[in-house]
Amino acid sequence: MKKFDFNINGGDYHVHIKSIEGDTAELEVNGTPYSVKVKQEIKTSKTPILVRNQSESKSSGKRVIENLTPVANEKRPSSKTIKSPLPGSVIKVLINEGDSFKEGDMLMVMESMKMENNILAERSGKVIKVCAPAGKAVLQDEALFEVE
Repeated sequence: MKKFDFNINGGDYHVHIKSIEGDTAELEVNGTPYSVKVKQEIKTSKTPILVRNQSESKSSGKRVIENLTPVANEKRPSSKTIKSPLPGSVIKVLINEGDSFKEGDMLMVMESMKMENNILAERSGKVIKVCAPAGKAVLQDEALFEVE
């Protein structure tokens, strides 16, 4: 850990502190190891000590299989989605499920960084599902609409 040189009553001592755990310090003085009890309060480290438990491969294999179950068809997003260009909150949705729209039509209004942003259609299509209703907070690239 640390090395110190001391001069006590005219004698030179080379001290190497190897470790401090609790109130016990392991050190070496002029090549001789010592275990010393520390009287003063020891400051605890702010860095936590990482302790890992042994895991069994059989149980982890079951967990992987459970996580790989297929998603139901009605919960799967279609490959054609209109995604959020920026993170923010949806203020108004201007079209409903089943409505058709043209390229350049305003689909919704979002608030981001205290500014209202109009979300325009990049292509023509028909709304299958509104994924982000009014009041919902969305992240960038999150699906807003599923279209065909």
